[in-house]
Amino acid sequence: MMRNWMRLTLAAALGLAIGLPDVAGSTTGDGEAIVGRWTDPSHIWRPLFDGESLAGWVQVGEEGAWAVQDGEIVVAKPGKGWWLRTAKMYRDVDLRLEFWLPPGANSGVGIRGSSVGDPAFTGFEVQVFDSFGKEPTVQHCGAVYNAIAPTKQAVKPAGEWNAMRIRVVGDTLDVWLNGEQIHKAQQLDDRGHHHRAEDAMPLKDRLTTGFISLQDHGQAVRYRKIDVRDLSPDPEPDGTDGGGYEPLFNGRDTSGWFKTGIARWEVVEGTLVGRDGPGHLFSEREFGDFELRALVKVNRRGNSGIYFRTVPNAQNRDSWPTGYEAQVDNHDPKNFTGSVYNKAWPKATVPITRDEAWFDYRILAVGNRIQTWINGRAMVDAELEEFSRGHIALQGHHPGNEIMYRDVRIREIVPASAKPKAE
Repeated sequence: MMRNWMRLTLAAALGLAIGLPDVAGSTTGDGEAIVGRWTDPSHIWRPLFDGESLAGWVQVGEEGAWAVQDGEIVVAKPGKGWWLRTAKMYRDVDLRLEFWLPPGANSGVGIRGSSVGDPAFTGFEVQVFDSFGKEPTVQHCGAVYNAIAPTKQAVKPAGEWNAMRIRVVGDTLDVWLNGEQIHKAQQLDDRGHHHRAEDAMPLKDRLTTGFISLQDHGQAVRYRKIDVRDLSPDPEPDGTDGGGYEPLFNGRDTSGWFKTGIARWEVVEGTLVGRDGPGHLFSEREFGDFELRALVKVNRRGNSGIYFRTVPNAQNRDSWPTGYEAQVDNHDPKNFTGSVYNKAWPKATVPITRDEAWFDYRILAVGNRIQTWINGRAMVDAELEEFSRGHIALQGHHPGNEIMYRDVRIREIVPASAKPKAE
């Protein structure tokens, strides 16, 4: 008994030392310990803002509209900054920060937003707003903007610092403001609309992975003490450059790609849209070992795929390419989303994706080992020996088909044998 007690005491001490939650039901004022299970030790708090620079952040609006002053991120040119976003994407995330508002100010913290479009709607926004003393609504401080009102109005009067914590795991959201929990186990469900209530935009259909963002709404707001825990099952590599990924699609046009077949491709508000088919859009570059991540949505009964290590069909350039295909199809009983078409299949027996809803795709190809993940869930892990290098190609499949891609990013992996030897 003494030995077991000592083990428990040591475990508790370690948990306190690195800020981990203990057992179910235990909590602190901002929910530090309500997870209900031991958290992976790798899920430690890390600074998202170093207090000195915007390293690890990307300015989406006018350059210089965001700045660092006295250890704070400030809107230096109100109305010119649009959003400031992280270089790295997050899926399941625990975020804490402090914000300061001048009278009448409006801002927000974007979660799971894309690099294009408005993060308040591509992902969702936790509202930051000078609404002290008002009844909480879906547009007041702490709200999931235009979707879920906070349970209470916990923001301080303008001119005072506020502490906010946001945690989203899967489709469950918890938010604390100034030590009070204002969202408890809220589901990202069919609630949510665009600017008008009749323009439904359900939370459940928005991106499942994306950037963390801060909003410039035209006032000189300030942020500081920004820390994050990446709780994603397959977190992106750390790094101020976004973990080494580079855009394969620039968000503006299809430069860097070439087309085969009759599918039509266009860029709509930063989203690459393929309609009808059959046909394919090939990257001009070729890749051998790589990791690719993309945000994907297909229409009702839609079908597509991300080909890799592929080349156009030698017999008919407009036909199906030669190479591997990471499937996008929510209805094929065997080759559904996440499979490598007709070559490797998930252990899951049914797809975990839905038509008309965004999901994220991850493909890792190193040597003969091919792996895929959907929304962080492992799907395929197989040894395949047919193809070693080729293009990336996006598929248009049939008349009436519509496929959408955002933030298609890739990082090449250099085999250890090809790296220069240290002298």
